[in-house]
Amino acid sequence: MNCENDILSNFELMAELSSRFTGEENEKEFMEKLLSVAIESIPEAEAGSIWLIDNTLYRAVAGYNYKEGIIENLVVPLEDAYIHKYLDSMDIIEINSFEEFTSPSKLFQDNVKLIHAKHETMITLAYPLKVGNKVKGHIYIDNFKLKRFSETAKKSLKIFGSFASTFLTLKSLRDEEKNANELNSIYLSFITHEVRTPLTAILGYAESILRGNKDLTKDEIIDLVKRIYMSSRHMNSLITDLSTFNKLNREEELNISEVHLKFLIYESISIVEPQLSPEVELNIKFGENIPEMIETDPIKMKQILVNIVGNAIKYTDQGYVNVSIDFDEKTKEYIIIVKDSGPGMPEDKLEDVFKPFVRLAKNKPGSGLGLAIVKKLIEKLKGRIRIDSKVGEGTTVELRFPQKIH
Repeated sequence: MNCENDILSNFELMAELSSRFTGEENEKEFMEKLLSVAIESIPEAEAGSIWLIDNTLYRAVAGYNYKEGIIENLVVPLEDAYIHKYLDSMDIIEINSFEEFTSPSKLFQDNVKLIHAKHETMITLAYPLKVGNKVKGHIYIDNFKLKRFSETAKKSLKIFGSFASTFLTLKSLRDEEKNANELNSIYLSFITHEVRTPLTAILGYAESILRGNKDLTKDEIIDLVKRIYMSSRHMNSLITDLSTFNKLNREEELNISEVHLKFLIYESISIVEPQLSPEVELNIKFGENIPEMIETDPIKMKQILVNIVGNAIKYTDQGYVNVSIDFDEKTKEYIIIVKDSGPGMPEDKLEDVFKPFVRLAKNKPGSGLGLAIVKKLIEKLKGRIRIDSKVGEGTTVELRFPQKIH
């Protein structure tokens, strides 16, 4: 009889969940709705939250029955969250003591005290949210009186967790399909336009030489050969960028090692510094008490820095390029900010700069793949990038990299 009741209850839960959703929700809206239904439907649940893994960070996306704004704004290094030791678990986790919430991170302990300040005891159920065989986050429910949750509560939470996992899986598949369709269209446009342009120029110049015969002077022939050479170099550069981008879409392996951050930054900047205009001042500033060593893939890190600092130098004809380096103790991330006094970019175009083959500055040569490649590299290094810019006011790029890649 209990089994029949459980089955009926599960159907009721699924029906309740389905009735609450329109299909138009974004990730945050979906998680907030799902959590509210979970807390309302599970009698023992007094509060709850949903956290998602964001590279090396653990970020709260929804909270219920906590002080407004506390949960939704929390982010901690994943390795400092108590759930870190349970990341391999694919089943429900029951935590029955505040002692489980101890962590080397003072930030995390302070957050726990902030969230649960008015409670002396707490028991928590956590269920992993999965995409395939990877844990992408957790849904939690809390009770401040019980010693254990019932089996019914556990089964119910699994239903909600499975529902959330299905949403994340479908979202992932939809995003992959959308990206694939966009890339196919962009590749076709790139090949038929960007690659054809220098190829057409090469054919035209070569035809001029072949048809010119004795009418062309030596200097005219040399000029045409130079034009063929420059067009060939441009086409080769386009093909190299395309090959690099394709490789990044497939390549998963990283060559992680511990390297000296200052040495890595100075070495990267020295590669592009010769391109600096005499009218531009280059400034490099390190904050105080920055950890010396970073655990990363030095080759990929150097590619990122060369591209970002190189872009600032390339597009700045006068004024300054400032590179500042600091460390965020809360998230254990290095912060590298590259700020220039260049022409800037339209604010409404900033979302497009990371798209493959997009070139906002048409007067400069390039494939439009530079920032797309940078974005891919940063994702592989578990980092983040943000760009702020206004026309006539320069551009600021903020890079964040974890101290360690896990």
